[in-house]
Amino acid sequence: MMVLVLKAQANYITHMGQDLRGEMIALREDMDKRFEQIDKRLEQVDKRFDAMIARMDKFMIWSFSSTFMAAGIVVALVKYL
Repeated sequence: MMVLVLKAQANYITHMGQDLRGEMIALREDMDKRFEQIDKRLEQVDKRFDAMIARMDKFMIWSFSSTFMAAGIVVALVKYL
């Protein structure tokens, strides 16, 4: 009788181990899919950030040139008046 109980327990443990491995594989696949989605989102954020930096650079160049031109006008007005 004891042998049958031990055999049943061994079979149960083996079966539970297989189920656990299957669940772990499924969880790992799900995590990989989620990480891929996160990578795609981060790439989109990076593209938006790069576009924003390009816009800021253009604005800074425009702002500097406008300030330089205004200063030139002021200097010319002071010199001729």
